[in-house]
Amino acid sequence: MVNKKIIFGSLIFILLLTSYFLLPTLSRSEILERIVAIVNNNVILLSEYEDALEAARKSDQKVTEDVVLDEMINRILILEQAKRLSLGSTSDSTENVNDDKLIKEYIERRIKALIHIPIDEIESYYKNNRGRFAEKAFYEVKDEIEGYLVEGELKRKIAEHVEELRKKAYIRIQLGNGDKNH
Repeated sequence: MVNKKIIFGSLIFILLLTSYFLLPTLSRSEILERIVAIVNNNVILLSEYEDALEAARKSDQKVTEDVVLDEMINRILILEQAKRLSLGSTSDSTENVNDDKLIKEYIERRIKALIHIPIDEIESYYKNNRGRFAEKAFYEVKDEIEGYLVEGELKRKIAEHVEELRKKAYIRIQLGNGDKNH
């Protein structure tokens, strides 16, 4: 009987000693990761957001946190569409297609391919901005002007497309003062 009491007492002592050393570590735990936003079935983690914000601020010090988060959300929405349409798939199924390539291909096929700038609009731009082209004839700068006008229209069309995707998406932002649902 005495041996059982000594063994039981020793066991209790070891448990108490162990819990004494473990409690301070448990009480000082901190959040290492959290969700900043939910976009349909995808999440944006705090670490991803902070990395994107840091990268954006390297090129533009004035970029806001909201702009960076919006761009991340927009990227997810476009990427979902690209994956849904199976863009970037090749006959070699083992090939990893990166997200940037998928997004670029989606934009090229689904948005940019539908943009057409009429020749009279290109000529009008040339006439209204003649000073920018020095002594160059219209046909020397036609392709450059068309590219410029296409890029402007592409930005507008992408913004419209993203706005439509956002209307249909479940977006929950959990950053800052409170949660926001969109």
